[in-house]
Order: sequence, then C-alpha cells, then structure tokens
Amino acid sequence: MIPHDFPPWYSVYYRFNKWRKDQTWLIIHQALHQQLREDVGKQPEPSAAMIDSQSVKASKLAATRGFDGNKKVNGRKRHVVSDTLGFPLVVKVHDANLSDGKQAFDVLESLFFWFISIRVVRADAAYRGDPALRLLAAHQCRLEIAPTLKGRGFQVVPERWIIERTFGWLQWSRRLNIDYEVYSDTAETMVYLASLKIMLKRLA
Repeated sequence: MIPHDFPPWYSVYYRFNKWRKDQTWLIIHQALHQQLREDVGKQPEPSAAMIDSQSVKASKLAATRGFDGNKKVNGRKRHVVSDTLGFPLVVKVHDANLSDGKQAFDVLESLFFWFISIRVVRADAAYRGDPALRLLAAHQCRLEIAPTLKGRGFQVVPERWIIERTFGWLQWSRRLNIDYEVYSDTAETMVYLASLKIMLKRLA
C-alpha cells in the first residue's frame, strides 16, 4: 500500500530493511537533527535530554507484547529520549509489561553511545534505580527527577512537557497509533521515520 509512483514494494522494503539493519535511518536522523538545532541557534550536540515511555496497543502480528497494568494497554512501550526541542535522540521499543526503571539502563546506554555531550537527563520518579544511576555517574551526567505536583486536575510539569509533546507529535503519524510491526527494532525505525518527516517540514 505505497504510493503508485514508488518502485515495486519489494524494492522499497529491501532498501528500508537494509538501512534498518545497518542503522542508516538513525544516521540520517542524527544529521538532520544537528542541522535543525543549528538553524535555531543551538549547538549541534545536545547537553540536556528527557526520558519517558509511551504504551501503545500492538497488533496480533507482533512477535512479542505485554500488558501494562497502569495504562491498561496490551502491547508495547516506546521508550524515547528527546532533546530540549522535543526531537528523539534514542528510541527503544519493548513489551509494555516491562518497567521503565529496569529498561532505563539499556536506553541510557544507547544514548551515551551516540551522544557523549549529554550532561543532564530529566525523568520522572519511575527512573529511580541503581543501574541507571551508576551509568549516569560513569558518564558524569546528572539525573533530575521531576517534582510531584500537588492538587487535582491537569498540570504542566516544568520542562517535562516537552517530551509529552513529542509523544503527541508521534501520534500525528497514523502508522504509530497502533504498533503494527512484527519486530521491535522495526517499530523503532518507524518512530525515527515519523520524526524525520517532522524535521524535514521544519527545515523546509
């Protein structure tokens, strides 16, 4: 179901899959991200990041999935680390039943592999934990936990709203409303593609 003026579907899928495996999509995403940051007057490499997750339903095609008891969602979690502009730096997709804190180590390990400039990571209380703290300390990075707000009703958490907006942006992509992918790494690539589309519009 691709546009009629595209090459045959198997040629498109071959290129998509090849670039997924060798991380070409991620490299393209990072190059555009650096250009976008420079265009708005920021350094190309970010020094601050925000981490959070979003639980989404997964189709029956998914090789694995889990039930998130808090969100009442049977599917997967998209773990996203964004910069202060709200664009993803690192995306990890895993079963929804896995806790944020336990998955934080792998997510942050990937973050510091690609972005050694990060000096502060902002998160909510779910990310308290020794493994993640040890990794942050090893990279001389500070973890800032968002304060617990008092009172009822909707409230904007200072700075944390940025990554919540990122999840809102991702929902603009109809392909991401439900995780239709068989494998989690393909689902990660789909998030990068949705982000690329937004960045290209900004750069244009």
